[in-house]
Amino acid sequence: MNDFISVIVPVYNVAAYLPSCIDSILFQDYSSLEVILIDDGSTDESGEICDEYAQKDRRIKVIHQTNGGAAAAKNAGLRIASGEFLSFVDSDDFLEPGAYSHMIQVMQEQSADVVQCSYQDIFKDHMEEHVLKKVTLNQIDFLVLFTEDWTCALLWDKLYKRSLYEEIFFETGHKIDDEYFTYRGILNAKKIVRDSQIVYNYRKRASSVMYSPTSARQIISDRIDYLSKRRKNVIACFPQLRAVYDNHFLNMMIILSRDENATEENLKSIRLYLKEYFYEKPHTKPDYRLIPSLSKLMFWGSKKNLRRKRMAQPLNNLDSFFE
Repeated sequence: MNDFISVIVPVYNVAAYLPSCIDSILFQDYSSLEVILIDDGSTDESGEICDEYAQKDRRIKVIHQTNGGAAAAKNAGLRIASGEFLSFVDSDDFLEPGAYSHMIQVMQEQSADVVQCSYQDIFKDHMEEHVLKKVTLNQIDFLVLFTEDWTCALLWDKLYKRSLYEEIFFETGHKIDDEYFTYRGILNAKKIVRDSQIVYNYRKRASSVMYSPTSARQIISDRIDYLSKRRKNVIACFPQLRAVYDNHFLNMMIILSRDENATEENLKSIRLYLKEYFYEKPHTKPDYRLIPSLSKLMFWGSKKNLRRKRMAQPLNNLDSFFE
């Protein structure tokens, strides 16, 4: 192995932001980098910008491919990544100076498999910091934290040992990539370090397709799907986490059913996943406080009925169903 960091950057129609992103990577004081730019069928000048940078810096590799989405682009990068360490950067974001030298130092000093650092959101007129408390966690503790802290699933605020993700790729066809991918490498990790230093700048753009109504509905569908898959995969590896992941799954199904963007199709999907859960043996019996909401969701699950404070009539003899 070598000490290179393979930096994977999926690129699609971000010509206005791409130079600052690439510059923030190339100007790092840690220079042992392999920068993989994947032009995912851009229709603006993004592809040309990638090629121009590659001509100036031998550390850059460029892949041009037909548009297949961010997951397919990152998979293309993963297939050729050769570094000992792995990093992901969105092409409209940028790194802080000294980001990689700091993360490598923490990684090596702590003998960690993953280092998660702090970041800040960049708005048009202000910034918002997300600062982590310094802590070292084992595999189990970090997987528990996954159910409590959404930043655990973020892809780009971390440096990974690439070996964690051997033969692991992104699942295509979703708006959310991180939630289907990050935890799968964590299943192979032994030591994860969270650090307070800000290393990443996440640009919040109002024009982003992630904020469109269509995307909002797709994101709900993705969340329903990944919560079920992640629960099953984590429990298969660590049966002792069944209660934690079962309870989180049930709580999140209720929360997602109440989302203003949830469609009737989303509710149908939630009911199917819940029925599958309750027919699964074994499963964790829900907290008694959740049973009314689960009952209403499963048996009176239209959006109209879910908005009612009370059901039209009580549902009797359901305790045995939720055993």
